Amino acid sequence: MLAGRSAHPMSIINADRALVSVFAGLLLVGLVMVYSANLPLPSNNAESVFWKSMRGHPIHLSIGLVAMLVMMRIPTSVLHALSTPLFFFGIGLLAVVAAMKLVLGPAIIKDGAVRAIPLGVFTLQPAELMKFFSLLFAAAYVIRRQDRMHTFVRGLLPIGFLMSLVMLLLLYQPDLGSTMVIMGITAAILFLGGMSMRIFVPLILVLAGVFALMVWLTPWRLARLMSYLEPCDVNVAQTTGYQLCGALIAFGRGGVFGSGLGTGIAKMGHLPLPHTDFIFAMMGEEIGFIGITLVIMAFAFIVRRAIEIGRTAMSQERLFAGLVAQGIGVWLGIQALIHAGVNTGLLPTKGLTLPFISHGGSSMLAACIAMGVLLRIDSENRQYVRGATS
Repeated sequence: MLAGRSAHPMSIINADRALVSVFAGLLLVGLVMVYSANLPLPSNNAESVFWKSMRGHPIHLSIGLVAMLVMMRIPTSVLHALSTPLFFFGIGLLAVVAAMKLVLGPAIIKDGAVRAIPLGVFTLQPAELMKFFSLLFAAAYVIRRQDRMHTFVRGLLPIGFLMSLVMLLLLYQPDLGSTMVIMGITAAILFLGGMSMRIFVPLILVLAGVFALMVWLTPWRLARLMSYLEPCDVNVAQTTGYQLCGALIAFGRGGVFGSGLGTGIAKMGHLPLPHTDFIFAMMGEEIGFIGITLVIMAFAFIVRRAIEIGRTAMSQERLFAGLVAQGIGVWLGIQALIHAGVNTGLLPTKGLTLPFISHGGSSMLAACIAMGVLLRIDSENRQYVRGATS
């Protein structure tokens, strides 16, 4: 019904100004920090990396913004109808990555993993899009089985089987970080959708056990976990603790106010991946405690607004839209929390981008799609109110 109300077309102009402003602010911070992370300083000889990043990040950002504007025009009823096909399309993309690794093997393995599909000028990481597809599918699944969510066989088992397949495909890459985010999103949607606590609590315990087992059975993951306890110990600082030790040194050098944009030394070979997985640490060095606190507050605001938008949609009996909005808040919150936790040493080292800020085309695309859908749901909420009061 909402799709037919065209008197108030959805656009960035009439969207939630506070939400759009915070979103734009994070994009601007990301643009500045990605450039700063790759500045061609004489001591790190990174001219080629800088120019590659300078060309690449604006392109990724432009693609993401176009995708966001497109998603703002798509009614949530259409997303509901497409949720299952998109989910299986995502599984197909993950299967393609698995097949590439199985067939080509060492020829395409990078940093011990195969996670992307080369598409000429763009490299697609299906795991990033799978976060969005899983969110849509879980929300639609909850609605279809609303009266069965208190049972194991007819409530949890079907989606549990499908998500186990997603987990296996992701772990084969391997990509434990994305696996944790996707499982967290799905579990949150099931909980918000009314799953019985006697089923939900064992589910969380089983997931925790699976992740613990993955770490225990994988020597290099176990080594990272052990080094996480003492990252700057003389025996691990140059091996498994190198990333975290470099990140902690960067935070220490930044202090309260930071060393200033472009003046950080962590990116000069002391901190791996300062423009992606460890951009939060580089930000801590250059904009200090105050700067990263503002970034955390910005993410907290987006998460809170997503929860509020979802609650409003649910009060209008638009359950799918409400679950999707709250799921987006959970997604962005979990990913930002894990990224910040890893960078500050509160969590074991795990590669995961910071939404809207880190360099990476697939990550930026998925995050902007999520923001476009969130703005669309907020617009539909306001259209519903105008229609009810007219």
